[in-house]
Amino acid sequence: MADTADQALSKRTIRAVFWTVGARLLSRVLDFATLLVLARFLGPEDFGLVATAMTIILVLEAILELPLSSVLVRLPEITDRACNTAFTLGLLRGLVLTAIIVVLSYPLAAFYGDQRLVALICTLALAPALRGMISPRMAVFEKALNFRPRGIVELSGKVAATAVAIAVAIALESYWAIAASTLTAPAIMALSSYLIAPMRPQLTTKDWPLFSEMISWNLVSQTLTAINWQIDRFLLPRYVDTSSFGRYAAANDLASLPAQALVAPATGPLISAFVAAREENHLKETYLKASAGFTSLLLPVFFFIALCPESIIQLLLGPKWSAAAPILSGLAWTSVFVIPSIPMLPLALSMNRSRDLAARSFVELAIRVPLSLIGVIMFGIPGAIVARGGSFLAVCLSSVTLIKSMAGATLREQFGVLMRPAAALVPACAFVLACKHYVGFDDPLHLEFLATGALFCIIYVVALGAAWLVAGRPDGIEEAAFRMVTHYIHKR
Repeated sequence: MADTADQALSKRTIRAVFWTVGARLLSRVLDFATLLVLARFLGPEDFGLVATAMTIILVLEAILELPLSSVLVRLPEITDRACNTAFTLGLLRGLVLTAIIVVLSYPLAAFYGDQRLVALICTLALAPALRGMISPRMAVFEKALNFRPRGIVELSGKVAATAVAIAVAIALESYWAIAASTLTAPAIMALSSYLIAPMRPQLTTKDWPLFSEMISWNLVSQTLTAINWQIDRFLLPRYVDTSSFGRYAAANDLASLPAQALVAPATGPLISAFVAAREENHLKETYLKASAGFTSLLLPVFFFIALCPESIIQLLLGPKWSAAAPILSGLAWTSVFVIPSIPMLPLALSMNRSRDLAARSFVELAIRVPLSLIGVIMFGIPGAIVARGGSFLAVCLSSVTLIKSMAGATLREQFGVLMRPAAALVPACAFVLACKHYVGFDDPLHLEFLATGALFCIIYVVALGAAWLVAGRPDGIEEAAFRMVTHYIHKR
């Protein structure tokens, strides 16, 4: 009976993840289209200027992020009063955040020596406020593991942002195209969320006790995480020129796309799944399946990016961005370290263990800040990449210990999910290296590179399937994919 319930939960979770990941993947396709256009009309300096302006905004937004939806999902019943309290807290957070950013715009412009940042920062300060205005009633769908509405909301904002960015870039050829896109997406998302999940907001804090405990520890965790996340972007503009920082920012955005496309949209469904799994006493199995799924999907992506950065930069950004290739490769290699512990965030939120997230962030802070200070000041961008890798490794090692206490998964079980994907990568990576050596990717249409990428994926999938069969066909992402394929074949 437990196995049947586990399989039913896995099926609902995978369906929810497919919806959110599918929407995010389409969003990333639109991001690629926007990036391709902007990279032709704008230069590294434009990207560097906007990235400098966004650094403080992203830090403060992460610090003041409120897990309102996570709290609502954990409630036995999502009431109108709880939704109104969530709306009020989101509104207050947006107003405070905007005011702080506007006040800081002048000293930050002076610190970086560029007065253009004042108007840019004040304009971009509206984005986090708009992001906090999405209808709290969306949590009703998420609690039921129905993430189709969330996907529709995200795609509507992204389509509008892409259209605005391209139009402004063509008309003005200015960095304001990026700023316009940044504001358009959350505005359209907020509007569409009230069409899908309508409510009449009322200002109240009567249900504040429901949110207080998670918000308090979450604030500590997010403050530490924000410092860890943005320390390199905060320091680099001071020690490298704007164009070099623009290349670093663009490479960082490319290296982050796989995680943004998969991890961020899967967080909501996983919180709901972990809550249900804990109630049904199979939390460890659910966690290991989630970890195995992330590993199987992300590990080959980061390896391919690390092995072929030159061709990826040429294909996506163009020849003038070629100096960003070694940066992209280094950032992709460092990203591999955090893959095994990715599901820890939704696991901790589902169990109200924000204190453990704060402990992990403190460990990362103790490693990353001194490494970043030394690395950036002495070596610039290479030092920032090394500091990032060291902190990610520390996060991985601290996370596996905390996961053992939360989900009961041993270190052997946690690292065991790496075995099949790692084995499948061996023939796939060997094929890519052979193509780089014997074939090269000199075709101006990038046909050789694209064909190599397609064959890399095929070889990896076949090898992963073989490893799954050898392992006795355990339940997981391979089993889900196998069921989908066989179901499709039978329908045909």
